[in-house]
Amino acid sequence: AAALLLLLLGVAPCAGHVHVFDSVRTAKTCTMWMEDLTADQYHQIRKNNCDKTVGRVARATEEFEVAKQNPKVSDAQKEDWTSRVSNATKLCDRAYTTSNSREAATLAVEAFGTAIMQNHLCCTRLRPPFCTVPVHQDSQMTFRSPAGILLSAGALLMLVMLVSSAIDSCIKRRQADERGQAEATPDEPPHTAGAAGPLMDATTLTLELQNDWIRASPLRALPGAKRMAASSASLFGSLFATFEFQKDSVRNQYEHLLSLWRSHVATVADRSLDDVDESFLLAQALDDLHCELLEGFLKWREKFRGYDDSKMPEFEGPPPAGGVQWEHIDRALCPTREHEEATERSTQLVEIAVYLLVWGEAGNVRFMPEVVYFITELALSSSGPGGPGFYGAAEPVAPGGRSGRFLARVIRPLYSLVFDEWYERVEINEKGGDKKVLIKGFERFLLPDVANYDDWNEFFCDPHQVVEGIILWDGRGLFEEEHSDRFAALSNVHWRASLKGSQIKTHRECHSMMGVFAATHRVWFLHALFFFVSVILVVEDTPANIPVPPSSAEAHSWRWRPLMGVGQLVRLSAVGLLVPVHAALWALARLETTSNNILTRSCTCLFFLESLCWTALWLAPIATFAFVRICAGQEEANPSKLNQGNLYTALAVHHAVTFLGVFFLLLAPAKKADRLFQLTAVPLRLRVIRYLFWFCVMVIKFLLGLTISAAVWNASANMEFINIGREAPEEILGLWRNSNWSANMYTWLILWLTAWWLFISDTAMWFQAGCMFLGVGIVFVQRSCFCCQFILEDALQKIPKRMSKFVFPYTKMLRGEEISEYFPALWDRVVAYMRYEDKCESDGLGSLSFHRGRGAGLTWEKLSLKTHPLQATHGRDYTMPDFFEHLTLPEVTWRNYCGWPKSLANEDLKWRLYALARGLGLPMPRPFRAPYIPGITVMIPHYGETIILSKSELYDIGANDQSRRSHVQLGGLCKVPVREMVPLIDWLRNRYQDEYRAFVNRMQARGMHIGGVAWDDLQEHQWDKICVWASMRMQTLWRTVEGFCSAYSRALELLVEVQEPGLTKKQCHELVRGKFQVVLAMQRYAQFSDPSKVKDGHRHLAAAEAMLAAFGPWMKIAFIEDEDGENGKRYFASVIDADCPIEQRPGKLPSRRPRYRVELPGFPILGHGKSDNQNCAVVFTRGEILQMIDANQEAYFESALFLPLALKEFESTRGGRRPGILGFREHIFSAVGSLGRLAADSEFAFGTLIQRTMDWPLDARLHYGHPDMMDKLQMLQQGGVSKATRGLNLSEDVFAGMDLTLRGGWTAYREYFHVGKGRDMGFMSSLSFYAKVSMGNGEQALTRQWMRFGLSLPLARLLGIFYMHVGFFLNQCLVNWSTKAFAFTVAFFSLTSRQDPDFKFPAAILASNYFGILYLAFVLSSMWPLLFEVYVEHGLIASLRSLGSSFLALSPVFSTFQGKLMAFYFESTVNYGGAQYIPTGRGLATSREPLSKLFQCFSNSHFHDGLEVAVLLCLGTEVKCGVAFYICMGLTVFSWMCAPFIFNPHQFDDLSVSLQDVRLWARWICATEGGEETSWEAWSIRQQEVKQGSSLVWLFLPSSRWLAVICTGTLLIQKDFDWASLEAYFSLFPPLAHAALCALLAFLRHFCWPSLPLCRPLARLALAAAALTAAEAVGTTRAADDVLCVTLHKYMCVRLSLDLCDWIVAHRPGGCALAVLHDACRLWALSLRLVRDVALGLLLSSFCVAVALIPGISRLHVLFLFRALPRQETRIEGCAREASVSTDRLGESFYPDGTARGSQRLLADFLQPTAQPARDQRSLLHRISTVGSLVSSATDSQRGQEASCSRGAV
Repeated sequence: AAALLLLLLGVAPCAGHVHVFDSVRTAKTCTMWMEDLTADQYHQIRKNNCDKTVGRVARATEEFEVAKQNPKVSDAQKEDWTSRVSNATKLCDRAYTTSNSREAATLAVEAFGTAIMQNHLCCTRLRPPFCTVPVHQDSQMTFRSPAGILLSAGALLMLVMLVSSAIDSCIKRRQADERGQAEATPDEPPHTAGAAGPLMDATTLTLELQNDWIRASPLRALPGAKRMAASSASLFGSLFATFEFQKDSVRNQYEHLLSLWRSHVATVADRSLDDVDESFLLAQALDDLHCELLEGFLKWREKFRGYDDSKMPEFEGPPPAGGVQWEHIDRALCPTREHEEATERSTQLVEIAVYLLVWGEAGNVRFMPEVVYFITELALSSSGPGGPGFYGAAEPVAPGGRSGRFLARVIRPLYSLVFDEWYERVEINEKGGDKKVLIKGFERFLLPDVANYDDWNEFFCDPHQVVEGIILWDGRGLFEEEHSDRFAALSNVHWRASLKGSQIKTHRECHSMMGVFAATHRVWFLHALFFFVSVILVVEDTPANIPVPPSSAEAHSWRWRPLMGVGQLVRLSAVGLLVPVHAALWALARLETTSNNILTRSCTCLFFLESLCWTALWLAPIATFAFVRICAGQEEANPSKLNQGNLYTALAVHHAVTFLGVFFLLLAPAKKADRLFQLTAVPLRLRVIRYLFWFCVMVIKFLLGLTISAAVWNASANMEFINIGREAPEEILGLWRNSNWSANMYTWLILWLTAWWLFISDTAMWFQAGCMFLGVGIVFVQRSCFCCQFILEDALQKIPKRMSKFVFPYTKMLRGEEISEYFPALWDRVVAYMRYEDKCESDGLGSLSFHRGRGAGLTWEKLSLKTHPLQATHGRDYTMPDFFEHLTLPEVTWRNYCGWPKSLANEDLKWRLYALARGLGLPMPRPFRAPYIPGITVMIPHYGETIILSKSELYDIGANDQSRRSHVQLGGLCKVPVREMVPLIDWLRNRYQDEYRAFVNRMQARGMHIGGVAWDDLQEHQWDKICVWASMRMQTLWRTVEGFCSAYSRALELLVEVQEPGLTKKQCHELVRGKFQVVLAMQRYAQFSDPSKVKDGHRHLAAAEAMLAAFGPWMKIAFIEDEDGENGKRYFASVIDADCPIEQRPGKLPSRRPRYRVELPGFPILGHGKSDNQNCAVVFTRGEILQMIDANQEAYFESALFLPLALKEFESTRGGRRPGILGFREHIFSAVGSLGRLAADSEFAFGTLIQRTMDWPLDARLHYGHPDMMDKLQMLQQGGVSKATRGLNLSEDVFAGMDLTLRGGWTAYREYFHVGKGRDMGFMSSLSFYAKVSMGNGEQALTRQWMRFGLSLPLARLLGIFYMHVGFFLNQCLVNWSTKAFAFTVAFFSLTSRQDPDFKFPAAILASNYFGILYLAFVLSSMWPLLFEVYVEHGLIASLRSLGSSFLALSPVFSTFQGKLMAFYFESTVNYGGAQYIPTGRGLATSREPLSKLFQCFSNSHFHDGLEVAVLLCLGTEVKCGVAFYICMGLTVFSWMCAPFIFNPHQFDDLSVSLQDVRLWARWICATEGGEETSWEAWSIRQQEVKQGSSLVWLFLPSSRWLAVICTGTLLIQKDFDWASLEAYFSLFPPLAHAALCALLAFLRHFCWPSLPLCRPLARLALAAAALTAAEAVGTTRAADDVLCVTLHKYMCVRLSLDLCDWIVAHRPGGCALAVLHDACRLWALSLRLVRDVALGLLLSSFCVAVALIPGISRLHVLFLFRALPRQETRIEGCAREASVSTDRLGESFYPDGTARGSQRLLADFLQPTAQPARDQRSLLHRISTVGSLVSSATDSQRGQEASCSRGAV
């Protein structure tokens, strides 16, 4: 409706009212506005007209003198122009000589309007627009002119499209309902097979479980352990027999319960350190565990019990739980020894046991925690199974033949409901694996009315829906049964009818910007308020801004007063009009995102009355503003005290109503129904700080916004533009049909829209600046504001004192010193550990170690990592190492801010020691005391990442090495000479020279000589050591697992030895083993043993065995396996450890037999893979804390000593809840090359200053996957550690933080604990990562989580979370849109200035006043957090060095390109969906991507927009915007167009390579067959099909392209448009001749020539398109007489038409009936795009070739990318084949979720051998025996001979 009104009121009048007037009628029409004017006003009219006459004569005379040289100019035309100039001059002379002011004005009007403008323009107005098209007072508006008819038809077409889109939306909703109804009505209940009874005797299982407690659990030593073991074991055994759970699941969950129980025993005991009474620890810990594990369940049950219709009774004692018979807890085990307490503990144990057993078998249902609660409650309340059992009779089957009956009859129907909602089936792919087949139409995203995990889960949050909605197969409701019988009836529930998507859907994830607006509307409303206020404050009440009424009688009538009123107070009252406007937009957005289910349930009288009240509140500001205007008019007419009082009263009422509307929209928008859970209360002090922070940010932004508003206002005033707010209603009604007024209106609109985009685009930059200052301030606050002490202190010298205070607070101190007696021995162990990591050599340890005094040399043997109890010094003499000596102030300054001690040559060692010293200066809690430390599990997901490097990957010089073959074909098409690459091991040796030297010396000390030996001469056992050493320096899984297993286990063992010196080594080992483990979620472990499924799977299997052998006590591997069952495939979640035996299965390699094997309800990978993998592995975790780690991280031993302190953070509370997520700092160890350094710097700034501010005071931190620790008990109650809905949850990790926040939890962040992390180091891999994150945030913005964030969070917290997450990516879109809007504004005003030179100044003012600041802030926003953090931590010199390094690495270019990429993927995902997992790889990239690949990747996102901006800037040459503007825009265009080539390795190595690149690109462009990789045609068709999910309505409303077409069309009409010429009309439309040709071809194919291949003559059609378009442009240019204006308008029409054609091709409206239209649109769009892409490709090719011609550019390019000069190698004929060390080496073409992907080239490692390793044909058993030599030292460590933490022991 808004777009239609805009068209009718604006463009249509420009062409609709066309008349030819004679001079008399024109004069009469002009003078009718000049009644009752004052002499000054007549003089102003005279001046305006005569000045315009003089100016127009001067310019036109100059142009005419040039035109007279043209022989086509006739003598009549020359005489006519001379006569017009003469008449105009005479009339103006008479006007200045006459004394009658009215006559003078009349003469001046005739001079300009009649003589010069030939009755086409009349300047009789006293305010903008001064000139209008003359209209006779008796004439009526008409649309009968040809242009009017065409534009009216266009308006009608748009209306039809709007209505069609609305109807289409309704049809889709109806189809969703029909699909749900069809799925919900099968003929009969599905038959789900299950075993007839328990497959094992319950008594036997009870004895096994009891033995597990008594013999293996550390709880066995506590008083009453045997009786508690008997109670719990009998309970689990009885539950197994009653509910028929799986045996392995029961055993696994019993072990899980013991670990949780043990963890809470430690927590309870730690609370009373002085005197720990262990008599009742088990009962007290059980109480704590019940409160924390079942907190959500208890609240859910309380909610349901409060609903009367649920009929859920309370039990007086333990619930029946199916009538199980078990030994209740004895009251002697309870502190009070009362029967009531024993009963309560028994109740708690039953509830915990049932919940864990249900949760353990739930599979994918675990993602819906309230569903698990529902099943648990029914199971607890069930009275007994009766005769045939809970699930009815079933045929007995052999053990293992069928699934457990609880799984088959309760869980699997729910799983099938989820699966069938999204997928059709699971089939076998070409590799023999499983592949999901999505329902047709769901390929890019799930439709808005399709249910997901959140919809089903929220259904079970509503008691009313559950009671009324769940029905049985016989039609009765489940809740009609007795509560004790409902579990037995659960297997007869008709789940499809009860939970069909359309019935339970609550939030529609609509893929459009309206979905984003619905969730974030408060952010934009706040910006609109500030922007509108800034505009009002710069408006002045000048005479030119006051409408002039035709008579004095109407001087104070509201019809002749400005729309926004007169006076500052009255104008400010217009801000209230934003309330109804915004409320209407928000209502439309909510309607779009609200499901039919909610709309249907809302149709009640109460809801109707509530809606009427809200509508009245939103519309009230309109009525009060009208009242204000009336009172203001009365006060102006009669300025009495009464009228003035009435005005102030009206203003007070209006502002009160406005404030009320603003309050409800901005500060309290959420209704009760929008909040499912109560948020955690925030202290008042913290809320004040947040609002104060945002107040400062918005005030600074507002003050800068005043600058831009003043610039735009002054420009519009100087250029005599209209201002809608200063127009009177009567003026608008009288002039809206006037084309000149319409042109002014669109010019005004362009100017202010550009200002609006700029205003909302810079908020993120100022937010970054605020975080920067706040983050620096927090550093000093954390240190009690002792700024000078922090700056000048010697933190390294204070390590002994602080570590003794924080890490060993329970040990004795040395006499007379504040150092623990254990510190010297422990510090020597830290130094020895670093030596073993080869961070330093033995000779250099003397300055770091207490051993043998100062400066003494240390050998490895003397600091062996063999485990033995630490010996305290007990006051014996010792010498402080040189490292800890006290330094003077200059020395401290030099070390902290200028340099480092020469003894520390290793950069990594420097960072780790400084990080240790810095962390010790931060606030820390009291650590847990051994042995009372809670359990922790480190979870590491793995799909196909490299585990350990092999010799063939490090060094391969075989005869078949393809990198050394001559005449290798590039892409199968041409021969290309390239530089020979050196082996990866050579690069690693040069990169880590000092570490390799230390490694060689260490090996030599062990009798193994490696140094000085050629690689070819090394033996196999020597290569084994080298492979481990190299793997520890690349991003491998071995580095991650070894780091955490060794560092964490050894640190905990040392702390136990220190605090419990009486324990033996074996006891310490067992104690730590019960508190720490690593679960490797290796999804494809089972497939590694199948040679037919995974290429090189045997290598991964052997590597996994090596890890189990090395780190067996601490590591488990969880995986997914399948087997063929009676009714199809069965899937299992399994786990193995080092104690599991190896077994041989037919057709597979030997692998380990699982310890636990829990069957899943079906194919588990329903999402993108990672979250489902974590969900299957989480059941095998132990302890109450989870740490989420990726396979590219590592742990540090010295940091692991802080582990008890980090775990203690979970004991802090806020609002009665402890933190659910605890984040830590990361150290980026992959800062290699320019891009590696940029990625490391970005992560460094985010992981320190930004996250520090996000944690406090903004409370905006969520969860980012790693290395966060998580409270597992809270995670279980919200559905797990991640979410798994396909598409929506691509960024699966962050949803754990979002759900935690919405459920009332909170997160924390600490910097004293840190881990290592690797980042992407190549251009393509880095951008792939950002593309994946952008797509994930695009989908995230549409979810219900963000909707509830926008509705329920306090404004200050919402702003922080928004700009840290979705808002960051949306801001990239805003900056992108602002850049293009600026370019268009400059071009538009430049072309307009050809008619009126004054029009060039608005764009120049806007550009010079604001755009430079915006772009500078955009560039610096990614750099200033880094600079300030480096300055705080390392000083000014390091900060300046970092700044210089960033600029040398072209950080602004990369940041600009990266921002554009994020904007593109975020916007395209929001509009079209298609979010998918992108495997990036983390190796060094040295492979050269060809031009065709770069063109495919970046043309749509960067190249096209870059070319468009460049063309618009060329069209805007008339506007001089200043040097800064052109530098910024030039850098933007350069970054968008050239960055892929600048950061592409070896792009400019050889001219011949660049030329071959061009040939390959040309063949790709011209190819007519093949896929996207080989044919431009297939690639372009795919780009059209991407838009299948788009909505047509958002193509036009709102649409910048539509507005651009209107504005450029208006510009053409204003330029002396010849309405009598048919050619002139062709200038208003896209190229019609080419469109007619495409329509003809499509018609011939369908009706005359069916065999005509439409797209095969595409190149010829493109040539025809170019020729016809050029010819048509030439013809229309003659009619319009302006080449550039026609070109700009044609281009905008083509861009809009291409979007429309894409929509038609993608959606194919009308089906086969309109097939001709579909084919014609595709031909038209592809041919025009081919012309554009050919021109663009030639331009880019020219750039590459030109740069390649520069002498020495190759060496300079390598130095720039890798910060090292290339080796002087000979050039050979050959082509280096790609390889990637840190990416998937399986050769598998599948994503982690099992879906197929295309062949995707992964980026290679720098200077890596290019040959793929030959496949090792040895058997796994032989591989494992070979691995035995690798892990001999590690296995010895298990016997106490060597330390398992050794990084080189393997």
